[in-house]
Amino acid sequence: MKLLFTSGTARGGTNFRTLILKNHCQISLSIDAFIPLFRFYRNSLLKSSGIDKMLLNGIPDVLDDYYFSDTKLQIMKAIQTTDPDIPFDLSQWEKLKMLLENRMKLASSNLIPHVDKLKAPTFREIFYNIIKVVNTGNNDNLTWVGLNENWAMEFFPLVARLVPDAKFVIHLRDPRAVVFSSEFAEPNPAKHPTLLSLARHLRKYFAFAVMLPNDQQLKGRLLITRYEPFFSDIEGETRRMCDFLNIDFKPDMVDISKFRKADGNIWSSDWNIYKATFDNWRKEMPLEMLELTEFICDPEMRLHGYVPESYDLKKGLSLSTYKFAIKNSRECRGWRTDFPEIERTLGSELYRKYMLASSDTFSTDEIERCFLFTEIFKKTQHVFSSCKN
Repeated sequence: MKLLFTSGTARGGTNFRTLILKNHCQISLSIDAFIPLFRFYRNSLLKSSGIDKMLLNGIPDVLDDYYFSDTKLQIMKAIQTTDPDIPFDLSQWEKLKMLLENRMKLASSNLIPHVDKLKAPTFREIFYNIIKVVNTGNNDNLTWVGLNENWAMEFFPLVARLVPDAKFVIHLRDPRAVVFSSEFAEPNPAKHPTLLSLARHLRKYFAFAVMLPNDQQLKGRLLITRYEPFFSDIEGETRRMCDFLNIDFKPDMVDISKFRKADGNIWSSDWNIYKATFDNWRKEMPLEMLELTEFICDPEMRLHGYVPESYDLKKGLSLSTYKFAIKNSRECRGWRTDFPEIERTLGSELYRKYMLASSDTFSTDEIERCFLFTEIFKKTQHVFSSCKN
C-alpha cells in the first residue's frame, strides 16, 4: 500500500472527487481528518528552523496565506526549505490526539478508534502511519490509502521527501464558486472568514498549483484536477485519475448513489444536485461579492483557466464593491488572515495591481510579499498585460 495525499480548499469540490476515488475497491481515503497534524507539523518545522518565536507574534492558528508580510513570508519559506525529517515531540501526543479526534468527528469518525496508530517518534513515521489509521479494516487488497486534507497543499513537497512512493493530487475549483458556497452554504456565521481572507487563500493555492509541478520531488507524482470538467465528462476525468494512480477504471467510481459517509450511511447528495450547484454562482452571486473575488484572485485565477467576468482591469473596483469589502471586513465573525485594518488590506491589494501594470523595477522582497514567488509575478504580469491590451 502506498500513500495518496490530495488537497484543495473548503467548498472546493474536494469531497466529490474524494468520494469518487473512495468508490474504487483499491483506494481508501479520509476526509479532512488531519489538519491539526499539519498545524503541529508547521510549528515543529518552525522550531527546527529557529524562528519559533514568531508564533508568539500574532501568527494565526490557521495556515496562513503569507501575503504582504515579511514575517509571514519567512514562515512560508521556512516551511518549504527546512529539513522535513524532524522528530515528533511525544510529550505533545495527548494534546494532538484530542485535536485530531475532535476534527475526525466532522467527516471521519470511523478513524477515532485507530488514532493511536499514528503516534511515532518522527514525522516521517507518522506520515507512513496515516496508512494504518485510514485502513481501518486492515484490507490487504488496497493499493492507495491516505487523506484528502484541505488547506494543506503546501506540505506536498515535504511529504514527498519523507515518503518517496507517495502520490499527490491538487483539486482546484473556480474561486467564485468557492466563495459563493462558503458564504451561502455554511449556516454558521462564526465559520465565515472575511471574503478578502478566503480569496487570498484561493489565490495562494492557484500560485502553489503553478509552482509545485516544477518541484523535482513531485515530478511524475503530482496530478492537478479541476472541478468543472467533471460535469461534462465525469468518466474521462475519473479515468485520468486512475491512469495517474496506475489502477483500472471501475464504473462504480462514478455512481454517486454509492457515495458513503465515514459511518457507512449514504452521502446526502445526488448527480442532479451536483450539476445544479457546481456553477450556481453565475446566477445567484451578488455582483459586489463577484467583483471583489475576481479583484483579489485575478490574474492568478487566469493561469488555471478561470476568466473574470465582472471585475474590469481598466475601470478598477466599483464604489459599491469598495463599500461591500469594508462592511464584510468590519462584520466578520469568523477567521481571518488579512489585516484588521481594511484600508491596509485594500491598499496592499491596490499596490499589487499597480505592480502588475507598471514598467518600474521592483525588489525581490516587494515581489514576494505581493505574489509569494518571483515566477508567479512574471507569469501574472504577462497575463495582466495581454488582458489590458
